[in-house]
Amino acid sequence: MRKEGEIMAKAESDLGIDVRLSSWSPRLRADVLLIPAAMAGGKVRTRLINRLPRAAASRLDELIAGYHGVKKSGAVDDAILPGKAPFRRVAIVSLGEQGKVKPGDVRSAAGAAADWCARHGFRHVAVDGDALQLAANKDAPAQWVEASGLAAYRYTRLRSKPAGDNARPIESVVLASSNPGAALRGAIERAHALSQCVNLARELGHEPPNVINPVTLAERVRKIARAAGLRCTVFDERQLKTKRMGAFLAVGAGSATPPRMIVLEHRGKSGGRPVVLVGKAVTLDTGGYSIKPAASIPDMKYDKCGGMAVIGAMVAAARLKLKVNLIGVLGAAENMISSKAFRPGDIVTASNGTTIEINNTDAEGRLVLADCLVYSAQAFKPAVIIDLATLTGAITTALGNACGGLYSNNDKLAESLIAAGERTDERLWRMPLWTAYRDQLVGTDSDLKNVGGPAGGANTAAAFLREFVDDKTPWAHLDIAGVARTDKALAYCPIGATGFGVRLLIDLLSSGALPG
Repeated sequence: MRKEGEIMAKAESDLGIDVRLSSWSPRLRADVLLIPAAMAGGKVRTRLINRLPRAAASRLDELIAGYHGVKKSGAVDDAILPGKAPFRRVAIVSLGEQGKVKPGDVRSAAGAAADWCARHGFRHVAVDGDALQLAANKDAPAQWVEASGLAAYRYTRLRSKPAGDNARPIESVVLASSNPGAALRGAIERAHALSQCVNLARELGHEPPNVINPVTLAERVRKIARAAGLRCTVFDERQLKTKRMGAFLAVGAGSATPPRMIVLEHRGKSGGRPVVLVGKAVTLDTGGYSIKPAASIPDMKYDKCGGMAVIGAMVAAARLKLKVNLIGVLGAAENMISSKAFRPGDIVTASNGTTIEINNTDAEGRLVLADCLVYSAQAFKPAVIIDLATLTGAITTALGNACGGLYSNNDKLAESLIAAGERTDERLWRMPLWTAYRDQLVGTDSDLKNVGGPAGGANTAAAFLREFVDDKTPWAHLDIAGVARTDKALAYCPIGATGFGVRLLIDLLSSGALPG
């Protein structure tokens, strides 16, 4: 078992698969050759590979001729190849209907193919990159590599022995191309790096609260930042008190482990106002005195996933050398019960002077974010602020697990986020920030109360956060409570933390579509 401090060793190795771009060569070897193909009229529409040995090519011809296929992306049909062939098997992977293949279809097919390979014991996989581009689009190889790396992820760090199943994930992918030039190589390397950063966010999200608490998270993030070339500053509880972060401090008051604010900085260009990403990193949320049901508490280790997505995005920005000045601010606290814990009925004061009546100690994330948002605006004068948080169960009730909730005071920022979500399959749905929701938060003996009643809970939570952001600063709040973890395996995500937000944010930051 790895020691706790060895996260970066894993981040740079087995948080992803080995990926290689290759020309077609007689020396090319793998357990299986995957041929992505579009379907038309129930038949495969792909080119025939003339680089295979005659006997292997004949088997492939037979497979294609006899394949009746399905239009659903990810369907696999295969044939065993002769003993002297460079691959044990060849398999056709459906991308869906010809002319209608979308990036999401490519990712789903790659995930399904990775799962199929794992179940058949194939560790080393070759993919026909030419067929992939012909059936889909020029960017499809990068999409395939990205999804393959995500599909192969498993949280194994704390296992003393392998899991009981035999379906070990794939270990390597070689993309075979007749034109393996610099542009394709760069796209593949970018996709590979991005998948590793998503898996880093997943890895941290999975870590249990006896391993990750605010203090150990800060220590681990320092190591991650050092390896990635990010600047890291950690503020302890004394410094938070000096900054008068009474809302943030209240959440961590009941824990033996004090809170931390962690600030990461990526300087991608000289000059210019930065983009700030703010992440909720509540390492365990018991609900405090408004305690959660016992069955719900174990999964509250995932209440830090907004912050972990910020870490993943910051590392990705550094590795991809994005030409943007980017700041990550993480509010790390543990919401526990003790004689020092905050209580329903308490009135706390945030760093901007706003007083907040605590009606529910389980509405703690917004208190952490409130002080982090104020700090972000005052310290960095940002061009844009985006916060990510597993903030409310109400957003899952409203939207299910298909997308995150988006709240924003800026239409261009909201539109850019939605577009990035569509491109990356990390979809968002814009929700209202009407004055009516702010009115539900008017305090009895304070400026605000931290909950607005049972109706519209996700909307009142977002309205609460808006009180700590200047309307002149474009701001978006992503409530990712329904998508930060999954209870069932998805196309390219196993059960547990999803890393939602990393690819979305990197796409947004790379698009040049930010306001300001």
